[in-house]
Amino acid sequence: MNETKIIRWGIAGTGTIARQFASDIGHARGAVLAAVCSRDVARAREFAERQPGVHAFGSLASMLDAQAVDAVYLATPNTAHRQAALECIAAGIPVLIEKPMTASLDEALEIERAASTGGSLVMEAMWSRYLPAMGALRTALRNGLIGTVRKIEADLAWKHEYDAANRFFDKSQGGGALHDLGIYPISLARYFLGDPDSVDASWRAAPSGVDIAATLHMQFADAEAEIRCGFDRNGSNRMLIEGDKGVVVIAPPFIKASGFTVYPSRRLADLAQPGGNGLPDRIRRKLFKRLPLPGTAIHHFGFEGGGLQFEIEAASEAIRQGLSEEPDNRLGDSIAALRIIAAVLAKPPAAG
Repeated sequence: MNETKIIRWGIAGTGTIARQFASDIGHARGAVLAAVCSRDVARAREFAERQPGVHAFGSLASMLDAQAVDAVYLATPNTAHRQAALECIAAGIPVLIEKPMTASLDEALEIERAASTGGSLVMEAMWSRYLPAMGALRTALRNGLIGTVRKIEADLAWKHEYDAANRFFDKSQGGGALHDLGIYPISLARYFLGDPDSVDASWRAAPSGVDIAATLHMQFADAEAEIRCGFDRNGSNRMLIEGDKGVVVIAPPFIKASGFTVYPSRRLADLAQPGGNGLPDRIRRKLFKRLPLPGTAIHHFGFEGGGLQFEIEAASEAIRQGLSEEPDNRLGDSIAALRIIAAVLAKPPAAG
């Protein structure tokens, strides 16, 4: 492909994340929104009316047949990702699949097999990996920012009242805290540390049987990661990375990182950046941010929009280069995370 080519994106789906993608693509270089499709064509038309120059279609097949797009973003429920991804692969159209890539490991492996012969890019939309702060932090850690990394702690939890019909708690809709929330810190722990040597975990079931909360302990060669996620509470939603020469904190919500702070000790990090969204937590963070703390360094990487533009740019550039995978987010990375989740959920749930 011509390196100056603008990639024309189509969206499959019209929900919240589709609207965020449509908004953020306006901040992305080398990409434009060209089309949207939905099984309900009226919803597609309503969506398109808010986006000048965007064409509406009543199915993914009709959007692909019209040759109106160079790539497709799947913003449908994760239980629909497999079939839609396979359609795109068969049509030779690059596809960006909203996280989690699929509702099961087996479906992801089927997509991987199809992609291995398809040739076009297939990529999970793990947008947090592409935030400027995350890329800068990974480089800094590799350059010894806090010495040897010893531990990652990540907590991601938002309270949802139990409703068996809600997608969060409905297995037929791909529900469960690990697929919805835990996938983020699992992916990011691998982004920073690579493949774990072992994973020990426990999870608790909602009345519907899906996981309402989980805790994972991932052991790496020189470090460990402790990950918690859940719909049963409001968590700290921060990420802390501890090394032998300092501590990094990504403030809540870490999945939308706009920067990170380096502290000389764990004690000071916990004092200044407690996590959580309660009023005392917010006041404390605001207060300590204004204080001149010795040995502390704040690194800002602010951005406009919701943050999806960076994964859009990365995917678009990989498409221009004719790649079948984006180097920083390969299919193997997505499958490794789903394999971890599958292994956790294969265990019986904890009592209570």
